[in-house]
Amino acid sequence: MIKKKQLYKIFFKQKLSFYIFLILFISTFNILSHFVEKKILGSFSIFGDFLIYRCAGLKYLTNESPYGINKLQECLNSYPNSLEFFYSPITLSFFSLFGYIDLNTSLWIWGIFVLFGLFSIIYFSYKFFSNNTSFFIFLLIFFFSFGGLNWTGLITGNISIIIYGLLSLGIFFLHKEKKVHFYSLIILVSIIKPTYIIFILLPLFISNIKEVKNIIFFLTIFLIVYLFSYLQNPILFNEFINHLIYGRSDNFTKIFGEGFGLFSLINFLSDNLFQSIQLKSDLIKNFLWLSICSLIFLYSFLITTGKQNKDLFSKNIAFGICVLTFCYPILKHYECFLAVPSIFFLINSSKMNIKFLLLILMFGFHDKHTLILVLTSTLMLEFYFNKKSLKI
Repeated sequence: MIKKKQLYKIFFKQKLSFYIFLILFISTFNILSHFVEKKILGSFSIFGDFLIYRCAGLKYLTNESPYGINKLQECLNSYPNSLEFFYSPITLSFFSLFGYIDLNTSLWIWGIFVLFGLFSIIYFSYKFFSNNTSFFIFLLIFFFSFGGLNWTGLITGNISIIIYGLLSLGIFFLHKEKKVHFYSLIILVSIIKPTYIIFILLPLFISNIKEVKNIIFFLTIFLIVYLFSYLQNPILFNEFINHLIYGRSDNFTKIFGEGFGLFSLINFLSDNLFQSIQLKSDLIKNFLWLSICSLIFLYSFLITTGKQNKDLFSKNIAFGICVLTFCYPILKHYECFLAVPSIFFLINSSKMNIKFLLLILMFGFHDKHTLILVLTSTLMLEFYFNKKSLKI
């Protein structure tokens, strides 16, 4: 016979799960209601980020540089904000193609690309990170966790949804042990935006130290591609680099925000808590960010090495995505397409006592900074429960 304590635990967990998913449904309703209100009564523009890419392409067609403060303001006069273009010069040839097409047709074509990215992310995320969750519930978790970060990323039409679609396909190639295909996709997405090169480290979470040789080889290819871009147009490339530096400046982040990742946390602490230590130097901040990320990655590698097998593929990949997302240079709401299902998978598949609290935070709090809180907590718990794996 089942003891009373066992019955209580079963009942308590089932009841708690019901309330957690009730919070998810209420959160979904609130986010969608807010979106409809802004779309119908406000001036919200669907696929607004695509307008930036198209305007950059139009500038390139007229032999003008899209890099610089308010360079796209005239083209974006109908858009609420005058935003900036931070993608590599190599992408301009592609974006310029939309300059030959009228805006409405361009939006439809871009929508097809976005749907491809969305399908790829959802299909492969569900395949590897659903943990027996129903598809409908998984969709709600994917779109509406943390105040609907992924929903916002979708409706803005940011290119990141296409990039993460390609990264999701890359994870499938890793699972099939087609690593050349994976690295090729990493090079492709890093050509669009160089910060995505951080995901070239993902195979180390499912392989051993010998994988470093492949990483160095494909990193060299990545550098050669950018060297070729520089040699092709040094002036345009230098403007691109200078604009990236501007994107990290206080003048830019005060207007558009600085994200909510580790680097943003270092900025916040230096500006508010450690003013007397004079951490204002960007060099010091970058050194701190690189040092912390290196230590986290080294520790992560140590606790996953020796545990690489097909049965642990999903857990190791989800863990790797969380680590690399935590260290992503400037984490924005549109960089969480793989982080959200990975966080859910790690929390839901764990035996930690506070998993329900983390799920409540994930579903019930409409603040992007909650993601970094839950992500940090999840990583710390993973570090703690896997410390016995260390072989030092």
